[in-house]
Amino acid sequence: LLTAYARTFGEHEWFDDVANEILLMEKRSRDPKTGLLYHGWDESKEQRWANPETGCSPHFWGRAVGWYVMAIVDVLDDMPLDHPKRGEIVGIFWRLAEALIEVQDAESGMWYQVLDQGTREGNYLEASATSMFVCALAKGARHGYLGGNALEAARRGFAGLIERCIEEGSGGHVHLNHICGVAGLGNKPYRDGSFEYYVGEVIRQDDPKGVAPFIMAALEIEAAQG
Repeated sequence: LLTAYARTFGEHEWFDDVANEILLMEKRSRDPKTGLLYHGWDESKEQRWANPETGCSPHFWGRAVGWYVMAIVDVLDDMPLDHPKRGEIVGIFWRLAEALIEVQDAESGMWYQVLDQGTREGNYLEASATSMFVCALAKGARHGYLGGNALEAARRGFAGLIERCIEEGSGGHVHLNHICGVAGLGNKPYRDGSFEYYVGEVIRQDDPKGVAPFIMAALEIEAAQG
């Protein structure tokens, strides 16, 4: 993380750069109705997936939001308490956490590939985004940035992962299922940001983009219990 570099080497000007990036993404990609952040934003509004008025892509992809909230809670580890933008970043984290809790699946405790369209045919409960949200929510609650509802949501999400995504294979090997292999915008003709695109990408077992945040989520859940 750039904030870790800034703290380690005393180059504090990088804290401002990181803060501006976090604030810019919320300003440009936040949906005022749901509070969620769209997957992408095009300043030029020229990409085929971009809304001609806002420049935002049309959907909320789980793992994109997951990277953002995990980055925020890690940035706060290194950002000075007296940094003028720290309070705004905590506010962004709190608002987005509340929005995520609103779209958490009530039955499983997990989150969907396309976050706000859980009832739409083809959508599915996705392991990497769920793991990222569990990690960020649990860590945020542990550090006092978020309330007890965030920790409860994290615990329900982790229970859902164990129940629905963990599989014990031959020889006692444990596998994590239901991981979106990849998703992107614009660099290939079919990456048009449509709902059909997101739910049509390959689903993998044990993809590192899911396994790594799952391990981090497990550690945060354990830390919260201590």
